[in-house]
Amino acid sequence: MYSSNIGTVHMAMVAGTPVQQAFLKRLGLLQPASIELPEVGQPLIPSPWREINTMTISFGHGLAVSPVQLTAAMSAMVNGGTEVRPTLLKRDPERVAPGTRLISETTSATVRRLMRLVVSQGTARKANAEGYVVGGKTGTAEKLAGRGYSRNSRIASFVGAFPMSAPRYVAFVMVDEPKPTKETHGYATGGWVAAPVMRGIVERMAPLVGVMPQDDGEAMIADLLMEVNKSVEGRQLASN
Repeated sequence: MYSSNIGTVHMAMVAGTPVQQAFLKRLGLLQPASIELPEVGQPLIPSPWREINTMTISFGHGLAVSPVQLTAAMSAMVNGGTEVRPTLLKRDPERVAPGTRLISETTSATVRRLMRLVVSQGTARKANAEGYVVGGKTGTAEKLAGRGYSRNSRIASFVGAFPMSAPRYVAFVMVDEPKPTKETHGYATGGWVAAPVMRGIVERMAPLVGVMPQDDGEAMIADLLMEVNKSVEGRQLASN
């Protein structure tokens, strides 16, 4: 599973700028994160929002958000489609009110399958923590430099969740201005720099929070079940 900037641009143009803006706003990416801190940064949003901005935002350029915003949006995308309100305070999960529905359960299930493929077969294979069915998305963004972008300064990132069969935890890894090394074969991308950090987080964190590893057979079954569900949903849509 690999990215296609051209493909995402075509989809963004079919949807149109108003639809893109409305969706990003629903995900909480066009306003500051509502957490218990006064020092919450504003997202960097293009003004005016031209057609070229719609194109570049579709593949991750031209819109800057905080890690908290991105993690909250990721949580909603994989948890079945409901809003997650970030907080710094400990709270009883039994007393948390259900969030607003942002996307359908079917769409959320599709996102989980695609993000699992990114790790099992795509650019984030180095995030694959054996037994924990990790899924997510890599990111490699050039940093602003004057009126343009610097080709030598970038942010490498990975946002992921586990286990993707029934996600319980989301983590975001961001590496500021990574440098190519011999170990990364000259790359400084999200897949080479940030994804391995995610694997380490999962392997260290999972035993502490009570997520049991699955053996190879169980992990394979989890992946197959995700594909079976995809086929069933496809037939249901076709029949409708």
